[in-house]
Amino acid sequence: MEFAFDVSGTSTAMVKKYQVAATNNVLGVPYLRTAGAGTGLVLGTTTGVANAVGVNIDTAGTYVTAQQSDNSDTSRLTSIIINPGAVYKMLMSGGATNGTALTLYPVTTASTDGLAITTASEWSSPTYDEGTAWGYDGANAGKVRKITSVSSTAGTVIVAFPYDTAVGDNFLRAPWNPTQTITLQLTTTLDQADASIAVGSGGAWDIVELLCGDIGSEGRTNSYVFAMFQDHIFGGAVT
Repeated sequence: MEFAFDVSGTSTAMVKKYQVAATNNVLGVPYLRTAGAGTGLVLGTTTGVANAVGVNIDTAGTYVTAQQSDNSDTSRLTSIIINPGAVYKMLMSGGATNGTALTLYPVTTASTDGLAITTASEWSSPTYDEGTAWGYDGANAGKVRKITSVSSTAGTVIVAFPYDTAVGDNFLRAPWNPTQTITLQLTTTLDQADASIAVGSGGAWDIVELLCGDIGSEGRTNSYVFAMFQDHIFGGAVT
């Protein structure tokens, strides 16, 4: 993930260096408040980002605690973006592994009112109710709608797509909707967003915006979610 902007209106990231208590060689991952009796900031998890401090822009290498034979310094400092209002841009991954292409959902039964995306795939387990669907190709390519109900074979919207959902058209979907969704699950390496999970799964994030790509922008591997920490130690919402 990377810093996109701050909701205060600034485009500047405030960066501070902190001692960390974890080995990490990945950029753009969340760090959390030092635990009781701990030695430094700890890494978040795929579903846990409470008491967030921010996201790193450099790495600390291997965490060590013991005095070294060559008398080298054992401290491991990492530069962290600490803006409580920071919004981070994350690639949508179609699974827990980084860079997994989003799954295509081809229409199997047409909808003549543009209100249903009927496919051979499951929409209710994991549930995508209250998530987002958009056209990947066909007449509705690039058109984005909030999913308002689901069944085992269909996602339904209230605001109709401008064209019928025709057999063979492909759609994409994500388990988030801007301003409503308050959770997000990270990929295994903690720097992308797992779009394959159920709505409501993951850690405490506020979803600010979605960038939903269609076939023209290679949307299966080039769609993004913008989110901010819901629980930030400098933002006054500490658990």
